[in-house]
Amino acid sequence: MKKKIGSAIIWGDSVARGVVFDETRNRYSIAPYTAAAMVGEQLGIEIKNRSRMGMTSSDGMLMMEKDLEKGLRADAAIIEFGGNDCDFNWNAISEAPDTKHLPKTTAEQYQKNIRTMIDKAHNAGMEPILVNLTPINAENYFQFISRGGLSQENILHWLGDKFQIYRYQERYSMLVSRIAHECGCRLLDIRSALLGVWDVTTSLFCRDGIHPTAEGQKVIGQAILNSL
Repeated sequence: MKKKIGSAIIWGDSVARGVVFDETRNRYSIAPYTAAAMVGEQLGIEIKNRSRMGMTSSDGMLMMEKDLEKGLRADAAIIEFGGNDCDFNWNAISEAPDTKHLPKTTAEQYQKNIRTMIDKAHNAGMEPILVNLTPINAENYFQFISRGGLSQENILHWLGDKFQIYRYQERYSMLVSRIAHECGCRLLDIRSALLGVWDVTTSLFCRDGIHPTAEGQKVIGQAILNSL
C-alpha cells in the first residue's frame, strides 16, 4: 500500500504550472486556480511547484538534480513532462521540409530521462508519481505553429497530415503510462479525464491548441483528486 502523501514537489512543464493563453491580452499567464493549487488545498498537501514553461524532461532532470542537492525533499515527486519533448523546430521544418527533423527529445532519450528521475526520487526517499500528457487540438496547434510567416504548405508536406501532430504526441503519453506500469509508479491519468469531456479540444483548450484553459485546469485537478 502506498503511504499517505503530506507534501509533494512537482517537476513539470507549463501544464503542471497552470499556464493558460490569455486571448484578451494575447499572452500567456497563470490560471487563477491551477490544478496543483486545487489538489493542495482540498487534500491538505503542501506542494512546491518547480514546473516551468518550455521545460523538457532533460531540463527537468537537471533541475531535479540541483534541487535535491540543495536538500529539497517531500513525500512525493510528481513528474510531468513530454509536451515539449515531442515538439519540433517548426522554423527549420518550414525552411527544409524534405530534410529529416528530430523532436527536442527523442523517444529513447525521453524514456531514459523519466526513468532517471524516478530513480532520483527513490534515492531521495520520495515516492515518484508520473503524469501522462494532456491531449491536443491538432488543427489549432497547426495554425499556431505556422503563424508569423512560416510556410503551412511546407510544414504540412513534412507532416503528411495535421493529425500526425496528435498521434506523435500521443506516443509520448503512452510511453509515460508504460514506464509507470513497469516501474510500479502511481500514474495520474489526466489524459483520460480530459478525453472524457465530449468537446474537450474546443471547450477546455486555449487557442494555441496545447494549453488547457482555466476550466481545463479544474478538470485536471479533479482527475488528480480522484486518483489520490
